[in-house]
Formats: sequence, structure tokens, C-alpha cells
Amino acid sequence: MKWATNPLWILFLIFANVGFQFCKTINPNGTNEKNPIPKQIESKQNIPLTKELRLTYHAVWVAKENFELTESISLFGTGNQYTIQMTGDKEFVWLRLSSTDRENQSQFRYFFKDESQNPDVSYFVWGQKKCSVQVYRMAEGEVYLRWEGIHNGFLLVFESSTKKTESSKELAKSFHDLVLRSLEVY
Repeated sequence: MKWATNPLWILFLIFANVGFQFCKTINPNGTNEKNPIPKQIESKQNIPLTKELRLTYHAVWVAKENFELTESISLFGTGNQYTIQMTGDKEFVWLRLSSTDRENQSQFRYFFKDESQNPDVSYFVWGQKKCSVQVYRMAEGEVYLRWEGIHNGFLLVFESSTKKTESSKELAKSFHDLVLRSLEVY
């Protein structure tokens, strides 16, 4: 009996080894690979990501140009704020996108706020509503622009700066066009 059990164990080990060979991960090139995870990470980096930033439930920034997200925070628990860097040679190299509800509009923190300066203000038609673009001249020769509009009770604010020396009206129009190209509201 002792000899009869040994061949069964040998056959069992042979079949178990064959079964394990079929369970190994095989690379598409046909080579065995012990650690396929780094290859999967590399391939995910090459996939283009959807460039959408949710400002409110009814407002989304859908980028038409490439950008890098540098900051993302929640404002007062009812709004969002993102800071992005635009890539390439752009008129506006950075942009801060913000939203907050009606209750917190008085506490809203702007990127640049100068109480002593009267900005140049331009108004534009935005759907059924109006929006404004304020243009401030900064001490360093830069121009700070702020787009503001209200949608479904939320204040939407887009801020940036540029070194362009165009007139305030032309800068306001180009900034308004930039915002409308990527802002989708429902």
C-alpha cells in the first residue's frame, strides 16, 4: 500500500504544477511577467484625461485648452475653487475659478481686492442674464481681470491677470470670450 500512494501523490503534483503554469500572467508579447503593475500605470498616463471641473451642480468648466490643476479647495462647504495654469503661449497664463452660494457671497475672498481703486467695468449678455468683467491696473504693470455672474443662486467668479497693454474694453471682451468658451451651465 505504501507504494500505491506514492504514484498518486506524484501524479497530483504533476497536474497541480501544470495547472499553476496556466494561471501565470502572460504579457501580450508572450513572455511571462512577474510584476505587470508598473506597465499598467505607464499606459494609464498616456490616456488623455477629461478636463472638467465642477463649479456647482449646474455649472462645469470644460476645458477647450490644456491646463494643469494647481489648487482645488472647497469654499464654505457650498462652493469650489480651482486654480489652473494654462499651457502654451496664452494671453492669460493662470485662471482661478470659484463658486459660492448666495449666503456666502459677502465673505467671498477675491484674488486681488483694492478698495481704493475704481475698476473699469464692462457688462456682457450671458444667456438670459448679465455678467460683468472688472479690470484693475496693478502696480507691477499687470492687469487683473475678474468675471462675475450669478447662475441658479451661485456666484461664479473667474480671475486672471495679463501683461497685455490693450484697452480695458478689449481685455474684458477677450476674457469674457475665454470664460464662455469653457463654461457650461445647465
